[in-house]
Amino acid sequence: MASNFIKLERQSAFRRMAAAMWIRPNDSQIYGNAEIDMTVPLAFLKKYEGNEAKPTVTHLMARALAVSIAKHPDINARVRFWGKLERRKTVDLFIQVTSDDGRDLSGHRITAADAVPLTDLASDLKQASQRIRKNEDPKFKKSKGMMSSLPWWILRPFLALASLFTNELNIDMSGSGMPRDPFGSAMVTSLGMFGVDEAYAPLTPIARCMMILLVPAVRERPVVENGQVVIKPMLKLCATFDHRVVDGVHAAKLCTTLREVLADPDKHLG
Repeated sequence: MASNFIKLERQSAFRRMAAAMWIRPNDSQIYGNAEIDMTVPLAFLKKYEGNEAKPTVTHLMARALAVSIAKHPDINARVRFWGKLERRKTVDLFIQVTSDDGRDLSGHRITAADAVPLTDLASDLKQASQRIRKNEDPKFKKSKGMMSSLPWWILRPFLALASLFTNELNIDMSGSGMPRDPFGSAMVTSLGMFGVDEAYAPLTPIARCMMILLVPAVRERPVVENGQVVIKPMLKLCATFDHRVVDGVHAAKLCTTLREVLADPDKHLG
C-alpha cells in the first residue's frame, strides 16, 4: 500500500533525542489573552473606595467573568466518564489565595458568583483570605496537613483516587479538605501585586474547571484611538481553557461578552 510519508533522512542529534524523549501530545489546554481598556472599570471601582471590603481589580474581573459565563451556559461544564460532558447548574468560581508566608497556595470557592454583589464577593473573599493566611481555615488546614504528611510516592495515586471520588462519583470528601467539585466552573488568580504583565497557568487534572483566568498588573500603555496615540490604563487578561469544553468560537464569544460587561459595569455589575 502506498504511503503519503517518506523517511526523514539525516536527522540532527537533538531531533532524534527529542523524538525519543517526549511522548505524543496528550494535553487539552489552549491559551488566549485580551487587552482590556481599564478606564471605565477603574472609574467604576472608585465608587467603592469608602467600602470596608474595598473591591479590587481581581474582584471586579471575577464578578465580570461569572456574569459572562452565565450568558454562555454551554461552556459551564466539566468532563466526566470517558469524555462525557456535564453542565453545572451554577457558575462557581475558585479564587486563589496565597498563605501568609507565600509558600502555600489555596483558595476560596464562591457558589453562584454571578448572583453575588461585588461588595459581598469582596467581603467574602477577604474573610476567607484572612482565615487561610492565619491558618484558621479548616479545609485548608486539613488538605495542607494531608499533603504534607503523605510520602511523595503515594501522592499521585492518592490524588487520582481523590479525583475519582470527588469528580466522577460525586462523593463529598470535605472531611479530608476535598468537597465535591472543589474548583467549580473557573479559577481566578491575581499576579498584579507581583508586577507580572502576562502569564498562563496550567489546568490541574483534579480541578475539572473549564478555564483559569490570570489577572496581571494594570499598566499605562500607548493605544491608537481614532488615529491618535493616547495613553490608557490597560490590562492583559490571560486565560487557559480546557479544549474539551471550550473551542476557539466559545472562547471568542466569552471574550466579547466579557468586554461588553466591563465596558458598562454599572449596567452589568452594579
